[in-house]
Amino acid sequence: MKICRTLVGVGAAGMVLLAGCKSFDEYQDDRIAYAVKHFERAQYSNIDSEKVLTLNKCVALAVQNNLDLKVFGLEENVAKEMRTSEMLGMLPELNVSNNLTGRTNTPASSSQQLHGEGSGTYSYSQSQARNVNYLNVDLALSVLDFGLAFFNTQQANDRMLLRQQIPRRAEQNLVLDTVRVYFQVAAAQRAIDITTRLLEDCKDRYELIEQMGESGQISPFRAFDEVRQFIDMEKRLTNYIRSYDNSCVELRSLLGLYPNTRIKVDDSILDQVPEFTLPEMELMEQIALMKRPELYEIDMQKHINVLECRKTIAMMFPNVRMFVDFTNSDNSFLYHSAWWELGIRAAYNLLRLPQQISRYQAYSAQVDAEEARSYAQAIGVIAQVRIAHADLVSVKERYNIDVRVNAAYRKNLAKAEASDEISGELSQLELAHMRLATTETEIEKYLSLGNYYVSYFRLLNTLGIEDLHAATVEGLKNQLDEERIRAEAELEEARAEYESEQANVEADSEQAEITEAEEQLDVAVSPPTEPAR
Repeated sequence: MKICRTLVGVGAAGMVLLAGCKSFDEYQDDRIAYAVKHFERAQYSNIDSEKVLTLNKCVALAVQNNLDLKVFGLEENVAKEMRTSEMLGMLPELNVSNNLTGRTNTPASSSQQLHGEGSGTYSYSQSQARNVNYLNVDLALSVLDFGLAFFNTQQANDRMLLRQQIPRRAEQNLVLDTVRVYFQVAAAQRAIDITTRLLEDCKDRYELIEQMGESGQISPFRAFDEVRQFIDMEKRLTNYIRSYDNSCVELRSLLGLYPNTRIKVDDSILDQVPEFTLPEMELMEQIALMKRPELYEIDMQKHINVLECRKTIAMMFPNVRMFVDFTNSDNSFLYHSAWWELGIRAAYNLLRLPQQISRYQAYSAQVDAEEARSYAQAIGVIAQVRIAHADLVSVKERYNIDVRVNAAYRKNLAKAEASDEISGELSQLELAHMRLATTETEIEKYLSLGNYYVSYFRLLNTLGIEDLHAATVEGLKNQLDEERIRAEAELEEARAEYESEQANVEADSEQAEITEAEEQLDVAVSPPTEPAR
């Protein structure tokens, strides 16, 4: 009977294990189902293709619908639940058990005298009933486990805060990418509106060049050169159309929409040139050091390692366990059927102490490494701020050059169109070249203006903030001034230590130069060695 029950239990366990396994075909079926489901779901995430989107609207849609940000939000919820789990780990143990035992015979026993006179043998006696039920409630608290759970809760809270910095930085990068692609679409959209009619004119010019070549008005070499120029210009203008399609797909993807080419943006922003007011370079560097999420991540990781050091120190102490125990028994032979027990137990594993010391030293070194990494990251952030500012200045200069070039081309084109000397097919051909070249300079001007906007948002991304309004900058400056006043003594001590190190370095350098000069002088004044006879 027992063998049959064992076989049934093993068979049931095997069925459960096999039911949890999946073959490749099953995974393939799941993937097909997901393919249909996700494709249909993507069709719902759409907007009116005729609706004109502004820059602010695009940024808001990207932050609201971007799928990567939603994934980061779910991971943040996971970190919050993990923190709650670690927090609940500080609760004491509360165990409730009930044991019911029964025997087929009477639990009796006898006793025998070992010392003294006589046999001392006693008859059998019973001290326990056949069926006994024990109820036990045990409440225990381990001081070491409570301390470790406390530190684990703090680490889980730091990990949750660290997880919050990841979507924050991702959102900043998303805004920058959205702005970049938005102006690509706007500039390409404006370029298409300008070049559509000119591309039709180019096709007519091919027939005109062929007729002029056949009639002998231009040489075959001139005809070939004219055709080549029109083809090159047509290729460049057609590239704007291809760039527009690619940019539309990328923009819709950033907005969390179905990635097709049907989207329109408000390109009127290219008709106005903004004037960006920037604070001083040193203030921007300090703002970046105060606001960049990457620096927060390093600080939080360093604190996690500090807590790990404290956990290691706690594990060097004995483990003290306090408990309260309540027991109730229905054994009728007991004098008391219910009782309480209180106790305390201390245990110390001496051979684990060297390991804990080594572990503490390792995490202390990790804290120093995080401190050095924080400073290295800060230097990199400062370099990024200066590069972004230099890029903003360079792009603005490039835009000014493109504006002057386009103005010159438009001026010359206007003079040529108003001139009475423009007549004949050859002059019309030259005029067509001027129109195409002027149009290209105008498109380059719009592209430069879009790059100017993007470079400003790239600077904001480097600083880790959303805007550079006067109120925002003033508030950040006040925070920096307050911190400088609070840490004045510490900063003065660090400055004195740096100056002392520099003085020691200079003194060592001067001493090395003096020693080298003395050695050279000794070599110069030493008498020549006489040759051996």
